[in-house]
Formats: sequence, C-alpha cells, structure tokens
Amino acid sequence: MMTFTFDLISDLHVDAWPLMDWSVQPTSPVCVVAGDISRDRRHTVETLRELGRSYQAVFYIDGNDEHQSHLGNLGYSYADLVHKINRIPNVVYLQDNVVVVEGVAILGTNGWWGFDFDLGIDPTGSAQQFQEQHNLSNEAVKVISRMANTDAMYMVNSVKRLQTHPDVKKIVMVTHTVPDPSLIAHDISLEGKLAFNTMGNRIMQQALAVDSEQKIHTWCFGHYPGSIDQMRGGVRYVNNCRGSSNGAWAQHVYHPLRITVDY
Repeated sequence: MMTFTFDLISDLHVDAWPLMDWSVQPTSPVCVVAGDISRDRRHTVETLRELGRSYQAVFYIDGNDEHQSHLGNLGYSYADLVHKINRIPNVVYLQDNVVVVEGVAILGTNGWWGFDFDLGIDPTGSAQQFQEQHNLSNEAVKVISRMANTDAMYMVNSVKRLQTHPDVKKIVMVTHTVPDPSLIAHDISLEGKLAFNTMGNRIMQQALAVDSEQKIHTWCFGHYPGSIDQMRGGVRYVNNCRGSSNGAWAQHVYHPLRITVDY
C-alpha cells in the first residue's frame, strides 16, 4: 500500500489574527490551501511566500476573499493573482493546473456559486441580496454565476480525463466553496436563508458521476466556517477553516490538518 500525506489549510483571514510562525506548523512535506487567505492581496502573497518557505510545495486555490476588491472585474483579478503567484517559490496555483504527486492527482478550483445551492431558496433573491451587499452591477453578479458553471465543468471534465491516466491512482478534489448542500444543511444559522445560496456550487457534484474508476478519495473545501469531516459514498469530505476572529466557529488555536491518502 502507498501513502501520500498533506496538510490542509483554509480561510486563514490573516488580517483578523496575530501573525503565525508557519515554520513550526508543518506535519507533512506539502500543504493544500483552500482559499480565503486575505482580502488584502499583499497579505495573501506574503502568506503564500512564508508557506513556500515552510513546505516543500504549496498547492493553492483562491477563495472569494482574494477577489473581494475586484468582484466587478474578475478577469483582471485572476490575471493579477496568477502573475503574482507565479513568482513565489514552491507555490503552485491549482487553477487550470492539475498536479500529480506520488500517484495522487490534486485537482482544484474556487467553485464560486450560482445562487441556487439550495433549490428551495429563491435564487433571484439570493443574487439580489449579494448584489446589494457588495454594491455590484447586474453583470458582475452574472459573471460570478458563469464562473461557478465554468469551475464546475472544469472539475467534471478533469475527473473524466483522469480516469484513464495511468499514473493517477487517486484524486484529491480541492474547492473553496462547499460541493454539496447536504454537508451544511444542519446549520440553523443558514437554513432557509438567502445567504445559503452563496455557500457552494451544487453542479460540482457531477464530478462524482464521471468517476467510473472510483479515484476520488478526498474532497477538501473551505468557505464554511464550521468543522466538517465526513465519509459519503466512499469519499471523505473535509475542511479546516480557521475563520474570522469574531466568528462563532473560529479556531483561535489553529493548526494544519494532516490528511492521508492510502492506495
């Protein structure tokens, strides 16, 4: 049996906490970062740079917070983020970039949301609430919905292609947003609320349907501040969000979560 391990990190919200010494945190040679490092891009880049000094490799996907100042122009935001990340040693940006390490493919995307995560909650109302909250145009909201569909199809098509890849024994899915509404349906603070529809992207579940060789081993995600570590249909769903310092679920003492993939 082969074993691959990595540390899972997400939703650091570094602006809300004292600085961490990452040099003493690693429990594995590599880490996966599932987004929402900071709304300040300078702090995002510096945190990734520090992680790159502490780990042999850092596999990163962005969260919505990284684009908070550019929600009206996501094209520019992504181009700028790619430019800055490509200059950081030991850091790999997962967007459109599948990584295969020791027989395990790490496949990632933000995920965003189409405002229809819960089909029982009005998607139009959810979109309007988000638009007003962030002072966005109608077109900017539509761009986010299109991004959600594009990200989901990227994951589905990538999983389908990896089924016949001889070097890929298992797949680790990494998304910032939640892949399945049932994972957070227990949260009474979100149940029935318009904001529930901005928590995840249900289309991403279609990746499971094309996983004919049952290669998907673990699905890592962020965005949701509560702790989740569940087995469903042979797949482990897990997050390790630190959260904002004033959040009810915030981890005031935070450590990377070691994930093991056996195959």
